[in-house]
Amino acid sequence: MGDPKTMSPLSTRLATPADANNAVEVLRRSIRELCEADHQRDEPTLERWLRNKTPEHFNAWCENPDQRVFVAELGAVVVGVAALHRSGEIRLCYVHPNFTGAGVGRALLLALEAQALAFSLTELKLESSLTARHFYERCGFTSAGQPTPKFGRVSGYPYRKPLAPSSAAGSAAHGLDR
Repeated sequence: MGDPKTMSPLSTRLATPADANNAVEVLRRSIRELCEADHQRDEPTLERWLRNKTPEHFNAWCENPDQRVFVAELGAVVVGVAALHRSGEIRLCYVHPNFTGAGVGRALLLALEAQALAFSLTELKLESSLTARHFYERCGFTSAGQPTPKFGRVSGYPYRKPLAPSSAAGSAAHGLDR
């Protein structure tokens, strides 16, 4: 991975099959290294969480007509991955551990919000990890209920965010994607 200070500006785009290996590396490293509060280094829990983080699954997610998968790049380096289902559910939003705090997660959420508006959605929903809860709250999501057990030591924390027709465009215009 490169130094974010010397790389091209951050951008987001729809993922392609050519992104599979790099995107899966981001997913797996993010879960292993950033989500320790969730998995507590419990190998059976990690194995369950990482089981579908493979190039084959990634390509299937990209090919699903009811889902859009995005990558964030600094230069030509994939530093984040996110996915939105047509139902309004954010199914992925992960940042490479070397690029936390660089605006990657926020840029991905803005891309998902723009896609949600293109899907004519009025709300986003997700189940956050314990690790990501404060990030989503800073980005305008509010708690939508009690945590539910997922697998192993991991729980899902439900969140929702209403969308205004100009929310994604307005946020991008104000530089919140950096």
